[in-house]
Amino acid sequence: MRGYLLDINLSGRDEVTIWIKRLDGRVVSHRIKWMPRIYVHGFLESLVKLGRLLSQRYFVDFVERSVKPGSPPETVLEIKVPFGSKKRVANLILDLGNHQLFKVYNVDLPSMQEFLYQHELHPTALIDLSNHGFEVLDSAEDIDYDLSWVRAAHLDAKVETSSIAPKFSDRLEEVTIEMDGERIVLDGAEDGILQDLTKTLDDLDIDVIITDGGDSFLLPYLHYRAHVNGVKLRLGRSRDPRMFKPLSSTYFSYGRVYCRFRGFKLKGRVHIDSSNSMLYRETGLDGLIEVSRVARIPVQDAARYTIGSCMSSLQYYQAYKLGVLIPWKLSRTVYMDCWSLNRADRGGLILDAKTGVYWNVAELDFKSLYPTLMLKHNMSGETVNCECCKDDGERVPELGYHVCKRWKGIVPRAIELPLRKRMRYKELIKETRDGRLRTLYKSRSDALKWILVTAFGYLGYRNAKFGSREAHLAVCALARETLLKAIRIAEENGFEVIHGIVDSLWVRREDAGDQDYLELAKKIEEEVGLPISYEGRYRWIAFLPSRTHPGRPVNNRYFGVFMDGRLKYRGIEARRRDAPPIVKRMQLEILEKLAEARDPEQLREKALEAIEIYRGYARRLILGDVSIEDLAITQVLSMDPDDYMVEARQAVAAKHLERAGIRIVPGQAVTYVIAGASGLSKAVPIQLIEEGSYRLEPYLTMLEKAAYTMITPILESLRVPHRIYDMDSFVSLDGVQGCQGECRGSGCRESSGRAKT
Repeated sequence: MRGYLLDINLSGRDEVTIWIKRLDGRVVSHRIKWMPRIYVHGFLESLVKLGRLLSQRYFVDFVERSVKPGSPPETVLEIKVPFGSKKRVANLILDLGNHQLFKVYNVDLPSMQEFLYQHELHPTALIDLSNHGFEVLDSAEDIDYDLSWVRAAHLDAKVETSSIAPKFSDRLEEVTIEMDGERIVLDGAEDGILQDLTKTLDDLDIDVIITDGGDSFLLPYLHYRAHVNGVKLRLGRSRDPRMFKPLSSTYFSYGRVYCRFRGFKLKGRVHIDSSNSMLYRETGLDGLIEVSRVARIPVQDAARYTIGSCMSSLQYYQAYKLGVLIPWKLSRTVYMDCWSLNRADRGGLILDAKTGVYWNVAELDFKSLYPTLMLKHNMSGETVNCECCKDDGERVPELGYHVCKRWKGIVPRAIELPLRKRMRYKELIKETRDGRLRTLYKSRSDALKWILVTAFGYLGYRNAKFGSREAHLAVCALARETLLKAIRIAEENGFEVIHGIVDSLWVRREDAGDQDYLELAKKIEEEVGLPISYEGRYRWIAFLPSRTHPGRPVNNRYFGVFMDGRLKYRGIEARRRDAPPIVKRMQLEILEKLAEARDPEQLREKALEAIEIYRGYARRLILGDVSIEDLAITQVLSMDPDDYMVEARQAVAAKHLERAGIRIVPGQAVTYVIAGASGLSKAVPIQLIEEGSYRLEPYLTMLEKAAYTMITPILESLRVPHRIYDMDSFVSLDGVQGCQGECRGSGCRESSGRAKT
């Protein structure tokens, strides 16, 4: 029997169920006897005694494994443990050895991933199942694998509630299922809706259920209502878990706090909560499945994992294949004196751009620079400053570190496949003319990009199993050297380097065309030995100053237009998550107006015309010709609302919601509108705001700053006399009656003559 691996789940203490969608469309389950394993290392005599003791309850064996990457195999004790018992048994072993005799391994390797590793399986794999087992007929390396068999549907429900936040006690009014452009509505009595829901999912033969808030509310709510009504609800193809209370956790990553809800995972069907899955939000179902296949993680787990966890799975798989044990509790500590740290910890190379507008500028980007360097130079925790290559290892510039020549590291082995596949997807995006395929390849490429971006950061993470601080610093040193070489080559060929940041260069020459820039890119690629891409030639590009220090540039704050009309912008309000839609729309409209310019004189004219765009948006705001959604600001709570020392708007909004019965935890976002009486601005959650009620001045200030960001640097760089666009003429709105109080609906309560921000 041939089919595709749809899902995998444990079905007992020593049994795994795999769900296969046969080629004829039927979904069948197959049970396999299997148990996860942990390993113990220590003196052989102690291991023998431990094995005799544990053999009374567990299956034990002596096997050969490498305790450290690159080291010879040693005899270790292998213990098969029931599902969910790994940590309990590991702690028991450590206690028996007084936390000195033994070290345990593979304890925090997720069991379902271990099953996939051992059987060389990956989600959505084409397999041939027989009485003798199964054979995998495709590969995780494949580019054009078939997903046409996947039937996905969006599930939502309407709750009959009198408050802004639905509760489990509220009655279910209707359920909607959307698939392939069709919408099915189930309504009527609650028990009938729930019974029909199970039948409809089966009749439609849905493989993937996509929800918005399914983990945090919807699926636990549906099961609770089924319990109240005495209905046996089944959303998967086998019995669902009984989980009525959603649980959340918060975590800190790259300077931000995130919130994640415990997954409500189904059996025989895949449930994806779009609000609880960064990968799905960023790359869609195609990108999520790509990561699931490459990293060998069940789709429902990959949907809820952090990118770091997906990266870890790639490394764990490589270690598992090589017979290298995965440490549980790391005890590695690295000490550096201040001088060494000052010399080594310098990050990427950045060349500040002089603020202003530049014409005929090309952008050159190294393709996945950091992962490529890690692969090319064998960067891994165990390869940098290894014991075996002190005298003849590859030297790292500036630092004096050496890199192993005898062992290919776990980290470069792990990133090789996603790096190679992403390069191929990017080639296919350029080659194909089919819009659907281009979208598909881009989703998969973007998903792998997240993995590769994380690979470098994770290399220096203190809890990374196969990383180290020295490896992280070594990659930075190699990247700095690479960019310096590229700058030297550009300047030797008569180009001026305008700006450089980590892995990108902006260069120009007055008489240069696309072919000249392409030849430069090729020359850099040949001499440096790393792939580089020519992103295009800007008709003009503006590098922006700092707001707090106007005389200084900001490294990643610019906007411009390519020769083919494409826009690119970074670091402005249109890219900010917490900017209201009205500000983003105005800024993009201004940018589109500026993009019409073909020469400096036209750019001057378009910049002056852009002032009128700002004034138009300000008039609409004053006259109340905006919707509440236009003014909505979304921010994430970094801590508990009561822990804020100052009255931050997001904390105020969260407290409003808490009084209304909605608890917001750190890592969750709150959407609010600035409202309140004159002299007092409050953040009112959008769920509680009255239509048309908002505070005028803060929004006028936001519009002014966003317009000023785009227009003023251009006019200043073109040396337009300040009297033409001084502050009063720039922001004033002659003839419009404004207010200093609270705006409601389509007008103002009070008039204050000419209004200006």
